[in-house]
Amino acid sequence: MNFFRWIWSLVKFQFPLKVLSVIIATTLWVVVFGSRTIEITKEVPFEVTMGEDQIIVDPIPEKITFKLIGPKAFLRTLSNRMEDPIRANIKNFKTGTFTHRIFSDSIKLPLGVKVQSINPNVVQLKVEELKHKLISVKIETTGEVSNGYKVLRTEVLPAQIRIKGPKNRLSALTSLTTLPVDLSSLKETSIIPLGFDFKSIGLEPDSALPELNVEIQGKGQAFRVKHVPLKIRSTGTASADDEEVTVIVRTEGTDGNQDGAKVEGEQIKAEVDVRDIPPGDYLKWIRVTLPEKVHLVRVIPPLTRVTVKGRE
Repeated sequence: MNFFRWIWSLVKFQFPLKVLSVIIATTLWVVVFGSRTIEITKEVPFEVTMGEDQIIVDPIPEKITFKLIGPKAFLRTLSNRMEDPIRANIKNFKTGTFTHRIFSDSIKLPLGVKVQSINPNVVQLKVEELKHKLISVKIETTGEVSNGYKVLRTEVLPAQIRIKGPKNRLSALTSLTTLPVDLSSLKETSIIPLGFDFKSIGLEPDSALPELNVEIQGKGQAFRVKHVPLKIRSTGTASADDEEVTVIVRTEGTDGNQDGAKVEGEQIKAEVDVRDIPPGDYLKWIRVTLPEKVHLVRVIPPLTRVTVKGRE
């Protein structure tokens, strides 16, 4: 008899709250397990943790795709949920090929949701020793400048580029050829950013990409503008060896003759851009902005040494 009284005392304690809990649980059970079963695909990021002296040679997937099946009520929420990346840790390995398997428990799933398939379910990680190397740059050009124009000289800055990649791919490499630079559209001295096909050789840049300065002799009257102030664009404190430059420009009409365009010193802007680069000493091309119908022939000096001290 005492036993039943004890049971009744437990049931009677906070009885309304217990009834409410049963109602809520029953409602959820009916809604969830009574809802329609559907299939969805869920992509989860895949990351590799490795040491500074390691590199993965072959491409690896950026995401793992899970095909899931379960109640619509659960899967609707799951489809919009941000997932933590699946990580493969190879820091303790040196070189070689390693297999990382993806299992169903790699993703957290609510009750009633199952994994139908995983793609890919195995990731092969080919690991090699990472090396750095400084090599020379070779320029490849295409096309020729128009009649009446002449390429006086070309210069690359810097003349070498630092690259990184697998040891076996870097060992025999002594130079790196640029993507073709088209000269046919040049009608004034220009600074051209250089590109490289790093993907095809399985390497990566480890320094700023070089630029090509192409000095063009063209048509029209030439003018020498002296004492053009040199401005430094920087996110911190920086100084240059040169405070002003001399700029040689020319004016040209549609028929190749002087068209009467006036060249005023205050219309010409010279600057060096060292924004968002770490502290240090750099050789940088001097870039010039000119008014309409005025074309650049030469900047004297064409480059300057800039010292970046960082933010104060």
